[in-house]
Amino acid sequence: MLPLIERALLMLRRLVSAVVVLLFSVMMAAVLIQIAGRYIFNYSIAQASEIATFCQIWLVLLGAGVAMARGQHVAIDMVPARFSLPWARAALIFIALVSAAFLAVLAWGSQPLLRMGAFQTSPSLQMPMAWMYLCLPVGAAYIALELLLSVILRWDDPFPPPSLDHEEEAI
Repeated sequence: MLPLIERALLMLRRLVSAVVVLLFSVMMAAVLIQIAGRYIFNYSIAQASEIATFCQIWLVLLGAGVAMARGQHVAIDMVPARFSLPWARAALIFIALVSAAFLAVLAWGSQPLLRMGAFQTSPSLQMPMAWMYLCLPVGAAYIALELLLSVILRWDDPFPPPSLDHEEEAI
């Protein structure tokens, strides 16, 4: 059963990473089209601006989950890294619970927006705003899943020392 869960998680991570890359590409193309329209043709393309905005919002929420999966969020862990293993685990759980509480508030607070978005459309694309507001609970759920997995994976060594692998790759 565990290999099936690992395979499903790997597929989900690949899918979300591909969606993030796609959103970034579409956002950049929309921004370039907006710049070309404004400065070359002296015409503002409202749809391009709206597409770029919507892509960026989805990109931020899904990208935060990808960053959580890779352990790339900013963290100050000098103090808990000095704790004994039981206290470090307690700190890890406390940090995860506070983060999960924030994500729950984000997901719960988005429910009125989703209900209201069912009756609203975006100004230039005329798409239901519920699709835009859906990024809040979807992003919060994905970040929460990656948060839970990070707690499980970091259980034996909650606050490992920083690695230099990323710096060596950059050189």
